[in-house]
Amino acid sequence: MLEQARRTANFRLAIVGGRAYVETYEKSFQTRDVFTLWGILQLLRRYPGRVPDLELMFDCVDWPVIHSELYRGPNATSPPPLFRYCGDNATLDIVFPDWSFWGWPEVNIKPWESLSRDLKEGNKRVKWMDREPHAYWKGNPTVAATRQDLLRCNVSDKTDWNARIFAQDWTRESQQGYKQSDLANQCIHRYKIYIEGSAWSVSEKYILACDSVTLVVKPHYYDFFTRGLMPVHHYWPIREDDKCRSIKFAVDWGNSHKQKAQALGKAASNFVLEELSMDFVYDYMFHLLNEYAKLLRFKPMVPEKAVEFCSEHMACSADGLEKKFMEESLVKGPADVYPCTLPPPYDAPSLNSINRRKENSIKQVEMWENKYWDGRNES
Repeated sequence: MLEQARRTANFRLAIVGGRAYVETYEKSFQTRDVFTLWGILQLLRRYPGRVPDLELMFDCVDWPVIHSELYRGPNATSPPPLFRYCGDNATLDIVFPDWSFWGWPEVNIKPWESLSRDLKEGNKRVKWMDREPHAYWKGNPTVAATRQDLLRCNVSDKTDWNARIFAQDWTRESQQGYKQSDLANQCIHRYKIYIEGSAWSVSEKYILACDSVTLVVKPHYYDFFTRGLMPVHHYWPIREDDKCRSIKFAVDWGNSHKQKAQALGKAASNFVLEELSMDFVYDYMFHLLNEYAKLLRFKPMVPEKAVEFCSEHMACSADGLEKKFMEESLVKGPADVYPCTLPPPYDAPSLNSINRRKENSIKQVEMWENKYWDGRNES
């Protein structure tokens, strides 16, 4: 099963005796593989001797590839266990925290621990009531048709959909020293839009952390934490096939229900700044790898072509922002507390109840939206 996952994997990781060994198959885009491995090394430093022996395959590309429909039926083979950053309802890829929790040097995004502190401070600069009463999005529209469609919602001479949309040019931004892309300085709007790129987008945690109402354009992918978000509690759902009208209604609703909108924004930032602290990210990784290791039916071994990785060597051989972010996110020593206790899995009725609640909340918003536009058309 493991060997089958090699087809698209960037690397194979073996943890044997608390040490990490890596066989690289294909270099990832940018430093995704480097900072993913760096994060796993920090987990081993945080909980020395507590991560069991294991072998796994990791794919650093955005899109999930283990399609569940190929592994159904009486003659079906077992699905390959493949780790990556996101999944969807049609795939079985194993979802793991993305590289940006330890830093994304190519776009000057700090490790999450220090950036989340900056975002907390940034939230204090402009009170929610004093913020721009529009929906804000800034990003790369070229990676997905749905983002190019979002550009239509920008303010023009003819129409104001309550949206302020900006295309991010990362090449120019890097040349100008990232002056216009400091995330902690972007928490000045009452509403911020989250929209997927080629798959899920790293940007979601930064958008949710701003105390703004997050307007989530209907997503198709999930990462390791987003299934814990509840519509109309942590975010406001936006239709994918009628974005502009949906955004306009959301902003009008929020501006006429300011206390409720403000509470919604606060619930989202509390979620990502408290429940998504690095302590809990490491505990998620710890439990995921432990549960995965229990399923192995072979003795993990160091692959013949693998190289041992350690934090000191990685940090010493890095330079520039890569080195800076490694030093910043280095786990200094073993944690003085045990990992949190893994709660039992949901039973089917409980999980169905949560999913129904999510669906009903989204349907409720769509009903309000339809009523709003019907009323405007009549007048």
